[in-house]
Amino acid sequence: MTTLWDLMPAMSLFAFVTAITPGPNNLLLANSGAQFGIRKSWRHLIGIRIGVIGLILLCACGVGVAIQTHPNWYLAIKYIGLAYMFWLIVKLLCTNSFAAKATKSKPINLTQATLFQLGNMKAWMASLALVTSYSLPSDYWLSVALISFVFTTFGLFANMTWVWVGQKIRVYLNTTLKQRMFNISLAAITFVSLLPVFENSI
Repeated sequence: MTTLWDLMPAMSLFAFVTAITPGPNNLLLANSGAQFGIRKSWRHLIGIRIGVIGLILLCACGVGVAIQTHPNWYLAIKYIGLAYMFWLIVKLLCTNSFAAKATKSKPINLTQATLFQLGNMKAWMASLALVTSYSLPSDYWLSVALISFVFTTFGLFANMTWVWVGQKIRVYLNTTLKQRMFNISLAAITFVSLLPVFENSI
């Protein structure tokens, strides 16, 4: 009989790979780390984790399956998410200098980061895959709690890594041109990461 502990290695590996790979959350955190530093990015980071836990619980309650069963609901969330992500891409392209005294922009706050997950298709798919693959009918809610804990643990590590990378990159962004190229690069990578979702929406 499969136990929760038997699932831990595979679940942990899946959670790590999903959390550490580039995606909207990590790319935005890298930009936040470069522009505002680690200390001012923590609300953004915590908001992401709260939002993802919320998605896992929604999927555990059957909302994820309902969304797949009703294509119109799924498409509505997808289009809202795409629209918001495109707005963030535009925001990246229009961001001012990273110099603290020069920028007037503010880091994404906890509420914005939490609500952003509702339109984040990568987070939805990861949450649904975790719940459907690693939950146990015999200990359903205990397994869901374990899934939330494991994904949050690896997610915090991955998100903090991207913020740290962004802050380290800031040292090399000592000219307006370099800052602009960094923003354009992040915006381009974010756009590329959205192409599969956009193509499946047509």
